[in-house]
Amino acid sequence: MQNTAFRRGAVAASAVSLALLLSACGGDKKDDSKSSNGAKDDTKKSAPAKTQAELDKLAIATADLKDPKIKHEVKPALASEIKDAASAKSDKTECATVTKVMAGGAPGEPAASVSRKIASGQEPKKSDKPEEQALESLEALKDMSVSMLTLASYEGDGATKAMADLKKSGEACGAGFTSTIKSDKTKVTKLAPATYAGGDEALAYTVSVDAEGTAVQAPVVVIRKGNEVFSVFSFNLSGKSEQPKAVIDAQLKKLG
Repeated sequence: MQNTAFRRGAVAASAVSLALLLSACGGDKKDDSKSSNGAKDDTKKSAPAKTQAELDKLAIATADLKDPKIKHEVKPALASEIKDAASAKSDKTECATVTKVMAGGAPGEPAASVSRKIASGQEPKKSDKPEEQALESLEALKDMSVSMLTLASYEGDGATKAMADLKKSGEACGAGFTSTIKSDKTKVTKLAPATYAGGDEALAYTVSVDAEGTAVQAPVVVIRKGNEVFSVFSFNLSGKSEQPKAVIDAQLKKLG
């Protein structure tokens, strides 16, 4: 997690998560040809970029995440969070794209983008006593995961170029870098390749961060489907973060 920036996100996430817990208590054909960077080409490549209004309809909503054991709540990202993502910088030029994606931005130069914040966690145990119910809700909150999802659309071959740029940035920044959002600095100690299979092209990483002496890891997954690219950055409030597969799969399914 990012130092001050991550703490700010965690606080916001906790607020969303607590609201979730308390409320709980009361496709086109593709060919198999390869593009220059090894990704699959598809028939959507020549389609025009989608507008923000179209992306708003394509971005996942709470109703798209159905799981009897895990409860999810999806909300639009705050304007301040989107602004922060756009201002994210790295001390290494080659790490700029990775930094942007970690902050919740889209790689490359999209024509339009939208962002969502997803809180996911188990339902708290039921109790007839208000005090016990409050304690159960707080206990469930400790294992709550929060994900930031950004869905973007590109003109022409902008999506494949954005993925190629991200891949290059990830390969160059494995040994770490320092990112800055406003005056908040985050020391990334390692950027390790991870895996995710899906879409026309997928890149995944495990980000290791020194959060004021505490080692924290968080997954990042970026997927291209035709002219659209979506990124998912996730962390768990307990510090045990895993890829939010349900969130990623749901967004991929909605893109068709």
